[in-house]
Amino acid sequence: MPDVIANKYKIVREIARSNDIVYEAIDSTMGRRLAIKELVLPANLTDQARRERIERFNREARAAGRLSHPNIVTVYDFGEDAGRYFIAMEYLEGCTLRDLLLSRGALPLSEASDIANQILGALTHAHAHKVVHRDVKPDNIHILPGGQIKLTDFGIARLTEEASLTGDGQVFGTPSYMSPEQIEGRYVDHRTDLFSTAVVLYEMLAGRKPFTGDSVVSITYNIMHNDAPPLVGTPFGVEQVIRKALSKDPGRRSSSAEEMARELKNADAMPKMLMPQNQPTGMGYYGQGGANASGFGTSFPGQSGYAPQPQGYPNPTFGSFSPQTAQPQTAYHAPPVAAGGQTAGGQPFVNWGGANPQQVPIGTPPAAPFPRRPPGPILSDSARTFLLVLLWSVVLAGVTVGLVLLFLRAYDENQKKGGSVQIQALQAEGEKLFNKGSLEEAALKFDRAMRLAGVSEAGTTARKNLGVTYNRLGVRAMERRELRKAEEWFNKALDADPEQPNARYNLGKVYDRLGDKDGALREWSKSNDANRAGGTDPGSPGNDDTLNARIAAANTSLSQAEQAYKSGDIETARTLWQKVIEQASGTDLAARAKNMMDQTASGPNF
Repeated sequence: MPDVIANKYKIVREIARSNDIVYEAIDSTMGRRLAIKELVLPANLTDQARRERIERFNREARAAGRLSHPNIVTVYDFGEDAGRYFIAMEYLEGCTLRDLLLSRGALPLSEASDIANQILGALTHAHAHKVVHRDVKPDNIHILPGGQIKLTDFGIARLTEEASLTGDGQVFGTPSYMSPEQIEGRYVDHRTDLFSTAVVLYEMLAGRKPFTGDSVVSITYNIMHNDAPPLVGTPFGVEQVIRKALSKDPGRRSSSAEEMARELKNADAMPKMLMPQNQPTGMGYYGQGGANASGFGTSFPGQSGYAPQPQGYPNPTFGSFSPQTAQPQTAYHAPPVAAGGQTAGGQPFVNWGGANPQQVPIGTPPAAPFPRRPPGPILSDSARTFLLVLLWSVVLAGVTVGLVLLFLRAYDENQKKGGSVQIQALQAEGEKLFNKGSLEEAALKFDRAMRLAGVSEAGTTARKNLGVTYNRLGVRAMERRELRKAEEWFNKALDADPEQPNARYNLGKVYDRLGDKDGALREWSKSNDANRAGGTDPGSPGNDDTLNARIAAANTSLSQAEQAYKSGDIETARTLWQKVIEQASGTDLAARAKNMMDQTASGPNF
């Protein structure tokens, strides 16, 4: 019997499988071809984890289902059938942007800009409907055969008017495309999607990601602290748009996806506006059929990357000279000699050896004034033997010294290789522990790797990883309001890596909450993120008085929510619970409010 879901979706075949399964299916009631995404729930999940997976799956359907845009995948239906949770959506032909980049590498500027503009159009619509995608990457960008793109997979999207499913410090997303605030587990808004879009556009133009590394820790460190390498061959204006969107501080990025799209279109059009009129296409110019992927034309019909010869410029030649075979001259023909040894021109003539000047070959030397010494041996036999023995002794000594040096070098390299293997093993163990959340154990591994590696590239990597880990431990302590412990962790992060700007900024937050305003200002002035101090971000500093006031307000809101819930006014209760979550983030009050939000959640009516 064919597999049927919800009594109307007939499964044709499996298309893809990861955390979920995607099928090609037929809607028997509409006769429509579509795709069915089914949630996979492993048997070993706890009840809490199972509920979270189901709620996140339903949220994906609500996020995409409320959107109607040509560049966003259309969701038709979702629900549950005999324990099977599913989303019915439009079937997409073509391939993902990831497939395209793997097959072609870097894309032409015009094609990359068109894809980026379509992505930004989709995000403009999503953000206007209070949906933040949070996972923009080539795998979630589908390209239809005609070139139209579809933004897919809203699995970790954030609905800004609903309670967050991501707990404090939790991180969701794909590391290479995550914004700095996403990596730190801080509050994110629509500007995190602009950062990810800029990463995708950079990869389309360069054929590589802007932030790379040999581990998750090194990739996230580069995103947090380093700038992307220059985009060689990309117009200056386009690169500036990308760099603005890749700003570490969200406040320095474009204010909206619509604004970023406008900036990109203006930057893309600028070189064409400045191109000289009637300029032949060639290196450094745009032209019909002559521009390459980056916009700097170098190829021409029938040629392989060479510019045509400009008109009016002579072809390189050797003038009128034609190489001929030289005829050797064997005699010097002197002018006739007059009486008294003078030539006809009155100049004296020198007769070398008395030969007739008419028959002296060119190059004949004059007669030697002194007899030559007959050749003979310079050194005696015994001296030659001594020098030969000495030469062989030097050669043998050199060979011996060379062999000794080779042995010592091989021994040293073997020792270094053994140490390098141990350092790599410690780094790998530390990264696994870091990703599992066992931060203190990870710090021990990175610390040992740093001490073994010493002053080397591996030592620098271990030191930076240790600084990132200590900083994350400090953030955890702050979330538990263990401010003195957080101060200790942040200072350790700065001892390990003095260039850790986030630890410096966070240390200022600790001092601010302890009431040490001078200490806070001192640390913020040393931090690259000093402009963030005192901002409107929910993660910005606040002293204990401010926190106590927020908790008191949250208690009041929670009491009002419970009264509304008991009276049956669920909508008002959910609004008040959401307010509690915002007022007392990271406290038990927020956890209670979130639990009530989850219990009263319901899906949209399609």
